Amino acid sequence: MKRSILYCLLLLVITISKENTLNAQNLDEELGFIYVKAEYLFSTGRFEDAVPLYNQVIVKEPRYKDALLHRGECKFALAAYKGAKADALQSIEVKGITADAAALLGRSFGQMRDFDPALSSLSAAIGLNPENDTYLVWRAALYEQQGSLLKACHDYEAAMRLGNDEAMVKARNLCGISGNTQTHPTHVPPSTSNTSTDDGQLKDDEVLSASNEDQPSKTSTTEVGSFGDTIVVTQVPPVIDPNLPKDDNFINKIKIDDDVSIDIFGQELGRRQIEEVPSILILSEENGKVAVHICVNKNGDVTKAEFDPSNSTIAKKSLVSLAIRKAKEFVFKSGKY
Repeated sequence: MKRSILYCLLLLVITISKENTLNAQNLDEELGFIYVKAEYLFSTGRFEDAVPLYNQVIVKEPRYKDALLHRGECKFALAAYKGAKADALQSIEVKGITADAAALLGRSFGQMRDFDPALSSLSAAIGLNPENDTYLVWRAALYEQQGSLLKACHDYEAAMRLGNDEAMVKARNLCGISGNTQTHPTHVPPSTSNTSTDDGQLKDDEVLSASNEDQPSKTSTTEVGSFGDTIVVTQVPPVIDPNLPKDDNFINKIKIDDDVSIDIFGQELGRRQIEEVPSILILSEENGKVAVHICVNKNGDVTKAEFDPSNSTIAKKSLVSLAIRKAKEFVFKSGKY
């Protein structure tokens, strides 16, 4: 009798284990199917459609692949920055900190004008992946917004050295740095000498008089570093690289219908011939504009499109998603850059 009971228990355990394995396998297949659909929508810019599918995956298994992170990216693209921040934090909580999660967190803080945690998070992302030029550009943009141009130029130059085209344009126009020349700031430590001023040295408690020859030249600016040292930045005339777009904001205005028009401008893009204009149908009754930053490669393809809330008067998710998706469907004529 004992042997029969043990045998039955053994069968029961094996049966339950097999059923649990099958259930886990079925769940994984179900999540995989939903996740693949969500990833397709995400990769094609249909962010509003992707979010509900990511929701289905995350409810059942929040650790599943990049579901949390990509849902956060969708929310960011739709200008739902608080939701993007929450997803980045949850991803860090359940999967540990990664460069992508830290970067998303930093960008979300930045869009909410919370600059200290934004810079800290992006710095963490750069520390985890120092070869990612896009992280450097994002941090540089935050420094630029704060007016810390020295730090911004440092990041733009570093990203340019890694091959980032956007950073190359910024380094040239903002910092006077081109691909074949560079300007390095000179650090002048505070004087600790006790010698008299007769030999031209200053004591710690002395300052320069405001004579004409002592005034900084028009080609130099000074900043005080975080450790009290003086940073002198010499601004040389920029070397114009013929392979870079110019600061040409000529506007190419395209009329879709009586209610919808599109303005394309910036860095000579307004003068570039367009080969394909996507069809656009908007049923919304709202009036205003949705601004989208786009990157166009040498072949004329739009490689990146991102919502620009600062230049937009409409932030409705459906319209933002539509604008981003349609922006990626433009095809420009091949160019020299």
